[in-house]
Amino acid sequence: MTMSTTLTKTVEKRITADWQSEIVGMGVHKPRHLLRRVGPVLVGICLDRGSDGMEYLPTFHTHFLGNVFPVVSLTLSTPLRTERNGAEDWIPIRGHADRFPEAAAMMTKVSLLPLDGDLRLAAVLDAYRRYMATPMGRRQTATLYRDMVLLRAWARDANGAHTVLDEGLAGLGNNEAALRHVGGRKAFIAKSREAITQPELIDQTIESQIEALRLGDLPISELVR
Repeated sequence: MTMSTTLTKTVEKRITADWQSEIVGMGVHKPRHLLRRVGPVLVGICLDRGSDGMEYLPTFHTHFLGNVFPVVSLTLSTPLRTERNGAEDWIPIRGHADRFPEAAAMMTKVSLLPLDGDLRLAAVLDAYRRYMATPMGRRQTATLYRDMVLLRAWARDANGAHTVLDEGLAGLGNNEAALRHVGGRKAFIAKSREAITQPELIDQTIESQIEALRLGDLPISELVR
């Protein structure tokens, strides 16, 4: 059967199923979006739609469920890139059948975290730090530090959470514009300290977000503390 050259709903479902057949550790969250849950962290591949609907861009990402958020965010967003010049490697719909197995294998290699199996918290935090060193990550420093503090708090590592909080505040310095992304300096400190002293609140948020975002059917692995 010949595939349409544009992303119709039927084509989206087929492309999503093709990718899921190659990345079997993930489930289908929505058309063009594969996810798995590793404790409080979602690990995903989003097949971003081109503006003309004639191509898509595979993009690795994560999302921390310890924050109340209306959608699954694209934290640590890492698109597939060409080996020749590092440009974003958009896949034309007409070339999908030929390209997706190789593209899926490449995404598995370049993703900041493994796409199946249990993970260690240290590996997730390391991925955050590596991403923080990228141009996009430098623009998201405050939100990345917020997640790192809450992840340490979730793991009942109060000393580690305080260390990350202090590191984040020192790194952000007087950059009040960046801190606005986490509600401002006072709110960032207050929420961090609340999470450190009452980590059960993070657990409650995680459970409510799983329900709100309809994540109950995803494959689940463990985040080892």
